[in-house]
Amino acid sequence: MIDAESDETSPVPHHRVSGHFEGTNIQFNIYLHSAVDKGKWEGRFFQYTYPTVFVAGASTARADDRAIGFALASGGYAVQAGNGSVSVGYRHDAAAAKFAETVAAAYYGSTRPIYGYLYGPSGGSFQTVGAAENTEGVWQGFVPMVQGVPTPSSYNFNGRAAAELILNDKADEIRDAILPGGSGNPYATLDAAETAMLKEMLALGIPLKGWENPDYLLGYDPAYFGGGLDSDSPLSYDPTYVDDFWNAPGYLGTEDSALGTRVRAELAEMGDTIGHRWNIAKRFAYRYQLPPVDQGWIGLDQFRKPDGTPLYPQRAVGEPASFRAVSGNAAFDGSITGKMIVVSNLYDSDALPWHTDWYRKRVEAALGAAATDSYRVYFTDHADHQDAPPTGLRATTLVDWYGQVEQALRDVAAWAEDGIPAPTSTRYSVNEAQIIVPASAGERQGIQPTVDLVSRGDDSITAKPGKSVPLVATARTPVGGGKIIAAEWDCEGDGTYVGGTLATPQKVAALTTKCSFAQPGTYFVSVRVTAERGGDVNAKYALLHNIDRVRVIVAD
Repeated sequence: MIDAESDETSPVPHHRVSGHFEGTNIQFNIYLHSAVDKGKWEGRFFQYTYPTVFVAGASTARADDRAIGFALASGGYAVQAGNGSVSVGYRHDAAAAKFAETVAAAYYGSTRPIYGYLYGPSGGSFQTVGAAENTEGVWQGFVPMVQGVPTPSSYNFNGRAAAELILNDKADEIRDAILPGGSGNPYATLDAAETAMLKEMLALGIPLKGWENPDYLLGYDPAYFGGGLDSDSPLSYDPTYVDDFWNAPGYLGTEDSALGTRVRAELAEMGDTIGHRWNIAKRFAYRYQLPPVDQGWIGLDQFRKPDGTPLYPQRAVGEPASFRAVSGNAAFDGSITGKMIVVSNLYDSDALPWHTDWYRKRVEAALGAAATDSYRVYFTDHADHQDAPPTGLRATTLVDWYGQVEQALRDVAAWAEDGIPAPTSTRYSVNEAQIIVPASAGERQGIQPTVDLVSRGDDSITAKPGKSVPLVATARTPVGGGKIIAAEWDCEGDGTYVGGTLATPQKVAALTTKCSFAQPGTYFVSVRVTAERGGDVNAKYALLHNIDRVRVIVAD
């Protein structure tokens, strides 16, 4: 049922069609070109999906300004559907997509085939994969973003909660070690228990890069974790676990090890109550909930003996699955029905980077050699799970990664419609569940530019107050990454960038500036570069960013 049609002016002029499916609570919106711009439609649509909303007054059925503007600027109309607050699965998306095609054909006066592309982050990636594995003829391409997978337990969050318990006092030291000019050894100041915890956390696949933003990693950032990563509530599905954790042989609560001794000391410091016992025990529950050995969960292999059997007692009842319902109960077997480009991020401690590799292996197993004709992975460096453009101190280490998604959508459309293969996947290796990418753009491939910043040939320099510090950066784009069109500098290390477009866009750009500092202290100076596929300095969408930093120690 169409409920309303209106001509809108924001974010750009367009014609909006709103409606619902009779007998359901599913609503939809279709954002078509304005009457004067109908000729810009190129026979496609882009459809964003996400299962919930976090902003008061928002709706899963309403597209945001960026989604609308991007679709219309990319030769497509935008579609979005949902029930307002929580929308699981992909069937409502499929119904809205098919109905929107009839609306678009009538509006544009066209009988041409219509191509569709579904994309969504995190929970929306579950929906996108569910659609890719279980539909035909609705969408021709898919872009899962910060890809989530149906993990056998919440080890990605519990592992961070465990690290918060053991490593919270060493967070700044770990961070300093991995920042430019640091020691490079995050274990340098840790005791035996802390060393064991950090090794365990990293072997789970929680990225070392995440320690550059420890407040987010450890659940302290109030903007994202109002109550932190821990709680005193019991596990309703396994009520006897807490007693076994603290009393039974084989559990960490009784273990004769540095880490076991530390968790008992933490309980004593917190106060020995049943709530606090649950609080600590739940953080390590992943040790006792291992999946079958042949399912590819390499982050949990550290808890197995060489023959594959568990090191520790295993619970009879595992953590209930929750995200399969979000995907429409998809098998996650890799049997995709169209082109797919996954965009995932190397600083992501929520949807772990190696989970993207876990799904890639399933696609390759399902499709065999045909996977190279249907599937790509683009990893984004200096980007985490959050999709809002970073501001303030977050902008000193992180970039806006949505341009990667927009370029991936344009690439998947060219691939599906014209047979133009998307640029090569990001080249990477997996080392104990950590994703490692080459330093140079040529070796790394994918589509993100790289940038290397130094001062006097080093990533750390000492300077005097008021004296200029020369900075030199080299930015490069991979094949298919376009040209560098802009460079911005943050001398104070506070996330405020100054700069602009290059006079001549280039595939390799040499960049220089000078910074001076009035007060003694340690500063992390950043350069942020931007690339665009066609070298268009006026482009608004599909902008590809990266940053690098150098440590400047200012002393009298």
